[in-house]
Amino acid sequence: MAERAGVVVVGGGPAGSACALSLARRGIAVTIVERARFPRSKPCGEYLSGGAIAALDELGLGRELRLFACPLRGVRLVPPGMPALELPFAGEALSLDRKLLDAMLLGQALAAGAQLVQGRVEDLRFERGRVAGVVFRDEAGERAALPARFVVGADGCGSLVARKLGLVRPLRGARRFALGGHYRGLSGFDGFVEMYVGSGAYFALNPLDATRTNVMVVVRDRALGEWAGAVDANVRGKAAELGRGRRSFAGAERIGPRVAVGPLSFAVSSPAAPGALLVGDAAGMLNPFTGQGVFLALRSGIDAAAALAAVFAEPGREAERLALYTARRERDFALRRRLSRVVDLLVEVPVLTRRAAVRLRRFPPAAQTLMAALGGTLAPERALAPPVLGRLLL
Repeated sequence: MAERAGVVVVGGGPAGSACALSLARRGIAVTIVERARFPRSKPCGEYLSGGAIAALDELGLGRELRLFACPLRGVRLVPPGMPALELPFAGEALSLDRKLLDAMLLGQALAAGAQLVQGRVEDLRFERGRVAGVVFRDEAGERAALPARFVVGADGCGSLVARKLGLVRPLRGARRFALGGHYRGLSGFDGFVEMYVGSGAYFALNPLDATRTNVMVVVRDRALGEWAGAVDANVRGKAAELGRGRRSFAGAERIGPRVAVGPLSFAVSSPAAPGALLVGDAAGMLNPFTGQGVFLALRSGIDAAAALAAVFAEPGREAERLALYTARRERDFALRRRLSRVVDLLVEVPVLTRRAAVRLRRFPPAAQTLMAALGGTLAPERALAPPVLGRLLL
């Protein structure tokens, strides 16, 4: 096993499995180290944008995944004190249980030749100033080393790989946490994801099929700290407050345990270091309100595999190839972070929220550009162009 590990991928989620699948199909020896056993429940990121679907098609999985997915028409945004605003998706969009998506991606990576090690990575190995593998603890509690030519950190927000490389940047501003899970008993979505927004919080409902809905209430850390001892009651209360008589948990029954995720932010100084690349949320996380998480996970996993394949083909150009991956990732992520901050501003400042809702309704082309950029089917700079921002803000 150690001899096969040309690349070790830490984490078997969408970013890690997409990277491993792409590498294995190129004949590169790759081992995934994953602590969880799949299928696993992870009711977050269950919306697939046009960009995410295109990435899955590129991986050859789109046709099969469509058999289990629920088509989506758009986002129904409900600002405070205003009627609902329906924002159609620019192209195809789907909702899909992450239990299915993650298991299928990992299964395809293993079918292509990737190896799986069940265990928890605890450290990185270094040789001559570069990463040379990982140290992990298996399910029996035994500690072992797994050498590799490259390590890909796909271990999500709070990435251990990023921390061991010293690449983590301190968080700025208020931290957000999401609480919710899968529920039955909610209906009337008509193919729309519903988002009820208020100052510093939102209530999101994503229909998974005719009977199940992914429901999340997202609040700042201060509010969560005040809910100690009565979390479920406060989540329901906040949902009713944000839903303003249109939506609440009334009549809904949770399927499975309550899920708590957060903080919903993570930043790194670089997505690469000698012998290592970061992908997905491990390379930086954006506000999940914008729905870019799965798209960025898949796209970065595919792009990282392409960069590493080029290095294996031409070892003498390693620095050039990895610098190119870094530059592309940093530029795209910086633009998407700016776009995410614009959306944050529009959602969190009530005056701007109401103004943006009016203007999005009045100027459909601006709304379409924004949705396409967030969905990954249009370059983010198109939505940041002055004419589009002017329509939204001025």
